[in-house]
Amino acid sequence: MRIRRASPTEASVLSALALSAKQYWGYSPEDIERWRPLLGISADDIATKPTFVAELENAVVGFYSLDPAARTCELDHLWVSPHLARHGIGRALLAHAVNTARFAGASSIIIDADPNAEPFYVACGAVRRGIVAAPVVGDPARVRPQLSLRVAPQPA
Repeated sequence: MRIRRASPTEASVLSALALSAKQYWGYSPEDIERWRPLLGISADDIATKPTFVAELENAVVGFYSLDPAARTCELDHLWVSPHLARHGIGRALLAHAVNTARFAGASSIIIDADPNAEPFYVACGAVRRGIVAAPVVGDPARVRPQLSLRVAPQPA
């Protein structure tokens, strides 16, 4: 697997991957359609935010995007092709994101997580800092965990 910077020309590929990965969790078609704009990646997003893809045999199989701020970065996206879930791609992308955030001077990464992804992030060292109400069809009590992942400072 190779991780490289995304190209703005890959916006539609990344958007389709995010949509496919979100559908993996079994959400209703109505919820997926409601989230479609949030799952879209634009060429401008890729050009202005650190966005990296994971490739296997020249195929994009995952990606992440960070939104840098003063002392933190927000993880805008982290998605892996559903047929390759649980193969270490997400963990490799998150480790790469931590390094990217570290080099940007961040001390933490803020993650607004899908509830299905919380165990993954916690296993990678993230800590829940709160929740946000996020009802969906069939689950009016659903919440999105708000997580924080510490970024160790660069060695001197």
